[in-house]
Amino acid sequence: MSLLEVKGLRKVYTTRFGGNKVEALRDVEFTVEDGEYVAIMGESGSGKTTLLNLTAALDKPTSGEIILDGMDICKIKDSKMAEFRRDNLGFVFQEFNLLDTFSIEDNIYLPLVLKGVSYKELAKKIEPIVETLGISSLLKKYPYEVSGGQKQRTAVARALITDPKIILADEPTGALDSKSTDELLDLFEKVNKGGQTILMVTHSVKAASRASRVLFIKDGKIFHQLFKAGASDTEFYQQISEALTVLTTGGDAK
Repeated sequence: MSLLEVKGLRKVYTTRFGGNKVEALRDVEFTVEDGEYVAIMGESGSGKTTLLNLTAALDKPTSGEIILDGMDICKIKDSKMAEFRRDNLGFVFQEFNLLDTFSIEDNIYLPLVLKGVSYKELAKKIEPIVETLGISSLLKKYPYEVSGGQKQRTAVARALITDPKIILADEPTGALDSKSTDELLDLFEKVNKGGQTILMVTHSVKAASRASRVLFIKDGKIFHQLFKAGASDTEFYQQISEALTVLTTGGDAK
């Protein structure tokens, strides 16, 4: 059984005062296997962020199912939703979403503190993660004292510390310079090779070329997908670029 199964997913938004209806997603279906690294691409307004928000249980679909590890998250009660997200999902956002009044260490600890985990257990869990991400020396600093790349590493550490079933990343390289982008993508590849499942929305062909599969969304539907298979990053970059050209010029996917 796949780790994530999306079936017949549809999302309709009603404009203010009940006027026009906008169909953001329609009949979206795909699966993500345990340990897979999948990127979602599409033009602005294609529905990719809506899809990520639904998968993150930040919104509910009009119809369809989103099944994570055998559980339909659309049926979870609102009162249990925050707990579900904390225990099963890891989030990495474009804007980091760190608390400036908390140290780097406390920002990473936050999801487990909210869960009531003891300090002894916290200290045990953080050490291998920050060592892997290269931020051990930053733990006592505050977000405003570190670079954008270091902030994003902190956000990745915060996502990993709960041992999530899946990491959901929304434009994780969007606020980073080229060097920090390369470093973050190296880290994502490293944690994925360690068995972590990643689902990432991105505009960046460079970021997508590091994934094992790319899903392309157009007009609220899955338009095409590419598997990296044995291709190099450079070869996959070229394949993705060609698919995006077809996507934006209105051609048919191959």
